[in-house]
Amino acid sequence: MTWQQVAETAQKQRDDTIVQIEPPVPNVSSELPLNVTLIPKALLSPKEVKITECPAEELVTSIASGRLTSRGYACFLKASWSGAEIGTVNCVTELLPERALARARDLDEYLAEHKKTIGPLHGLPISVKEHIGMKGLGLNAGFVSWWDRIGDDDAHILKILWNAGCVFYVRTTQPQTLMHLETSSTLYGVTVNPFNRNLTSGGSSGGEGALVGLRGSCLGIGTDIGGSIRSPAANCGVYGLRPTSYRLPTDGWTATMLGSEHIIPVIGPLSTSLEGIKMFMKTTIAAKPWLVESSLLPFPWKDDISRWKKQSGKKLKIGILWDDGIVRPHPPVIRALKEVVETLDRVEGVEFVDWKPYKHDLAWEIIAGLFFCDGAKQETEAIDASSEPWRPLSNFIIKDNPHVKHHDIQSLWDLTIRREVYRRDYAKVWNDTASGVGESGELEGVVDVILCPVGPGAAPPFDHARYWGYTSQWNLLDYPALVFPVTKVDPSIDVVEEGYKPMNEQDETNYKLYEPERYRGAPVSLQLVGRRYNDEKVSIATTSSILPRDASYESDAAVALAAVRRALPNAPDGYTPKAGDCPSNRPVIRSASSISQNETSWLETRRNNTAGAMRDLLGRLNISNFDAQTYINSQAKNASALPNIGLAVSGGGYRALMNGAGALAAFDSRTTNSTSSGHLGGLLQASTYLAGLSGGGWLVGSLFVNNFTTVPALLQDNTSTVWEFGDSIFKGPATNGIQILGTTAYYNHIYDAVTAKADAGFNTSITDYWGRALSYQLINATDGGPAYTWSSIALEPDFKNGNMPMPILVADGRAPGQTLISSNATVYEFNPWEFGTWDPTTYGFVPMEYIGSNFSGGALPSNEKCVRGFDNAGYVMGTSSSLFNQFLLQINNTNIPSLFKDTLTKILSQVGQDNNDIATYSPNPFYHYHNETSKNAQSESLFLVDGGEDLQNIPLHPLIQPYRNVDVIFAIDSSADTDYHWPNGTSLVATYERSINATGIENGTAFPHVPDQNTFVNLGLNKRPTFFGCNSGNMSGPSPLIVYLPNSPYIYNSNVSTFDPSYNNTERDAIVQNGYDVATMANGTTDSQWPTCVGCAILSRSLEKTGTNVPDVCQQCFKKYCWDGTLNSTTPPPYQPKISLTSVNVKSGATRSLLLSSQTAFLGALVAALAIIF
Repeated sequence: MTWQQVAETAQKQRDDTIVQIEPPVPNVSSELPLNVTLIPKALLSPKEVKITECPAEELVTSIASGRLTSRGYACFLKASWSGAEIGTVNCVTELLPERALARARDLDEYLAEHKKTIGPLHGLPISVKEHIGMKGLGLNAGFVSWWDRIGDDDAHILKILWNAGCVFYVRTTQPQTLMHLETSSTLYGVTVNPFNRNLTSGGSSGGEGALVGLRGSCLGIGTDIGGSIRSPAANCGVYGLRPTSYRLPTDGWTATMLGSEHIIPVIGPLSTSLEGIKMFMKTTIAAKPWLVESSLLPFPWKDDISRWKKQSGKKLKIGILWDDGIVRPHPPVIRALKEVVETLDRVEGVEFVDWKPYKHDLAWEIIAGLFFCDGAKQETEAIDASSEPWRPLSNFIIKDNPHVKHHDIQSLWDLTIRREVYRRDYAKVWNDTASGVGESGELEGVVDVILCPVGPGAAPPFDHARYWGYTSQWNLLDYPALVFPVTKVDPSIDVVEEGYKPMNEQDETNYKLYEPERYRGAPVSLQLVGRRYNDEKVSIATTSSILPRDASYESDAAVALAAVRRALPNAPDGYTPKAGDCPSNRPVIRSASSISQNETSWLETRRNNTAGAMRDLLGRLNISNFDAQTYINSQAKNASALPNIGLAVSGGGYRALMNGAGALAAFDSRTTNSTSSGHLGGLLQASTYLAGLSGGGWLVGSLFVNNFTTVPALLQDNTSTVWEFGDSIFKGPATNGIQILGTTAYYNHIYDAVTAKADAGFNTSITDYWGRALSYQLINATDGGPAYTWSSIALEPDFKNGNMPMPILVADGRAPGQTLISSNATVYEFNPWEFGTWDPTTYGFVPMEYIGSNFSGGALPSNEKCVRGFDNAGYVMGTSSSLFNQFLLQINNTNIPSLFKDTLTKILSQVGQDNNDIATYSPNPFYHYHNETSKNAQSESLFLVDGGEDLQNIPLHPLIQPYRNVDVIFAIDSSADTDYHWPNGTSLVATYERSINATGIENGTAFPHVPDQNTFVNLGLNKRPTFFGCNSGNMSGPSPLIVYLPNSPYIYNSNVSTFDPSYNNTERDAIVQNGYDVATMANGTTDSQWPTCVGCAILSRSLEKTGTNVPDVCQQCFKKYCWDGTLNSTTPPPYQPKISLTSVNVKSGATRSLLLSSQTAFLGALVAALAIIF
């Protein structure tokens, strides 16, 4: 056959394996975005998406526990199919559905019969690079002429993994010759990057990198001789390890020059998680492969902390290789290095030194010659045998490589000696970093690991991956290197380095290659390099495990590195804001005449992403005689008709957090059983906005700052102090998890952080202390994550990709001299991009990241720097919940000792008298902005208070803005309106009255008519769900339908006081479960039609817009749940509802008895701290 016919046959064989998938996967559109990582999510069910997003270590645990079956992982076949499509990334050579499903069935039967797993990888799907042999399957290594080679046995490493219980289900692409840092071959064409299809996935394990990056695999096997694991891992934003040679088995693969030992190729893993990398290494080495392959070294895997723990007082010493002296990395890579270094620099026990590159140009000369000791004779023959064309990078690495020549024995020996001399010299460079010699002669203070780029830029355009130096360097030295993702290219900050003078021709080529927009969204990764056979040490230094603070210096560094990867703790100096250079487009205040460009762009992605979740949810809600799924499909690309959902969680301290958490758990498809009959899982995934205020803001903030985790995950996490409310905020976290602090140290940490901010010249207020204290309970990071910022949520990959709703917190403005908050107070919102208000008074928004900058008249003067880090996440959450003013109102009714009471009263009184209100935003970003209308425009400080002080305790204000076009709002009300702390509709009344305020403060917002508070209670509208605004024709303008979900006792009296500071876990969980029952009406047991009625509420406005007849069952729902205008304004008796279901038994413990002493302790420490300031 001609090479064209062979290529056609190869692709047909691949396509034939795709059609074997049952049920068939829908065709992918030919019009695809550059970023196709969302394609699998659109093709899979929410449950399948959840599975493919799980890291390998969680998948094996789920199977072993019986929560999932091996066959349940067939969704990876479907996800891999999307990777097989040429239109997406083209990373698959063949799927193995028949083999995989048979294997999964056998594994499930074994587990059912024996009640144990076969091995540590039982049921885990693993993808395999094609040139690693599988019995009976092709083994072509990227050459057309090798197409007919068939594996006669499984490779040794595959046998080990098979015996451990894994499932092989897909094989992935590789380049011609296996010697490209890209993946293109005549057989299959070009494999592209899933994050940007104009860029390469890397090579030679580029198929693996693309598939793992696409989440079509959670763990894959690659090979590396010059960067072939690390290049794809870095380009595709996943983890990848190049182990030291002779640690993992290589018997059974195919390649040219097999038997050459001058540069040893290695096998290694690529994974979506670091634990997946470690699990692969542990499992393989635990099988003692050296007993079969005698060339392997008999080293067990020892990644226990104690093995690598430093002596007391010793620091982790990291060498930073900023560039190799030959080619300077592009700006995004330099930024990634700086971000990691800046974060680690705040970690105790870490030391940095600059690593000076030692003759890296010589290293390339040596290794480039040793790659092809026969002058590339075998590669040339393999390509020419079929007459297939030479790929551009095959020409580059062979024909255009001046170091490639045919060696005789003597010249080969000479080159090998040069290799060994270079290795010896580099070892000396490493040893020379020591600070001294110990008593027994051992080096002290030597560099532990090197932090360096993986390449001279992010993933390059096709045929431009021509600089190997940042990876091949470590192959020559045979050093282990582990790649981890850090960030993504952002053209707005990763600008071209103007005026740079290249060091040489290669550097100039690389410099000219960088055009920021070309690389938009491409992952940026780094690598940690260790000395030979220090593979475990490299994995520990990169680990994302959360370990006790005193375990070792590696654990501290690991936490920091993990945080950098999440792109959250990006403040330049911890809690202290810091001035620095501004971006080229200096920040300005924008008018509130529209939503921001950032929000507009994000909505294009998010609204599309909600369609699948909405379709799945509505399909389960039993709207009879109405095909909801078909309806959503028909409107999926019509943003104006597709239901636009908002969620709003009220204030009310911990009561609001816990009750709201129950509702969000009910709405979250990731919650176990939430997608069962009568449940509402998927509503969260179908929502566009999620607003929180005060305690509801704590909930929203805690979820988003912790990587949009789930409520059950926060409840069940016993490794940290997050959501451990039994440890009162007045006392501080217990001594477990990563925050080991006694009460005194807790207050010292808070005091030191706030003092540092004050010393830097920023005004501080009580909310600084309050926000720092909240952070210990809400943010899963050391010391409550002082470097975590609200604006960094916008940097989260999942947020940027529209995989989560947009979080919004709310606060009220207090004008200078004002002591009471009126109903027409200016309402401010915090979203990931901006802070500001829609109200006609100020009517503007400032970039959240630069909120601490000294704006004037809507602009930042040219002589002013940009301040970052002011938007600390805890401070923002504290601003929305500044309850200290409530202490001032209640302090005389407490049993706090008179000394503390008198001192605290004095301090709080001074706050009011000085007009230095609860949360101080100074400098005022809206200084001299809209002088004619804004009461705050003349003040150098902006004062904000709890967002519920204007009685709008449900944060509806951001969601009823006309520009956002929200159709339905699920309003979760945990307000304490009545004498016994139950809601009575006051929040809705306040928002309605504001919408008809004659002063114009409503600014075009419309809100449904609601009854007075007495009617809410008399008609029982405050103890069951009620719809308001069912008839949109009776309103003054476009308004969403309001689904009111008031706190009510189903299984527990959840009307705890706003000021109760602690709850043991059984009470916490009972309130959360009660909130779940409130949202679902006890999973539909109180009213079996409720889930259907939720679906009708979601669809209501959309049906109106499209002129679609309202289904009969929806008309029944609206008759049942819509307020019909009836009033009963007589004064009701005291409202004391009874538990409607079976009450749960809650352990009383000592929680309440600790209230007085712990509160006293906090206030005493607070007084001591604040007395210095006031």
